[in-house]
Amino acid sequence: MKKKIVLEYPFSCTPGSLYRAITTPLGLGSWFADRVEVTGDRYVFFWNKTTQTARMVHQKPNVSVRYEWLDEEGHEFEFRLSHQELTGDLMLTVIDFAEEAEVEDCRTLWNAQVEKLKRAIGCPKK
Repeated sequence: MKKKIVLEYPFSCTPGSLYRAITTPLGLGSWFADRVEVTGDRYVFFWNKTTQTARMVHQKPNVSVRYEWLDEEGHEFEFRLSHQELTGDLMLTVIDFAEEAEVEDCRTLWNAQVEKLKRAIGCPKK
């Protein structure tokens, strides 16, 4: 049984720029994978000599997007954007699932990936 992991990250950028970074081949290729190819709702992610294919199963422009890995039936991950009223920041919420023994590795990986994302879109550090 996989455990749900919810991580939140503040961003100082527009929802459109962050949404493009989590949904377009160019955006995803700048931080998530070495290269991304999209055909319809199929996203092929390339890392060195490894590839993995996901399908976009839901999207709401500038609000959320959910992908499902095709080689791991039922394994989805999601990005949600929301506005923080108090700070004025844009919040990126990452929702993923991992086996109990892999939860900490999953968090560490997302923390590193989101740091790359912030650098890729020129977001100042918080």
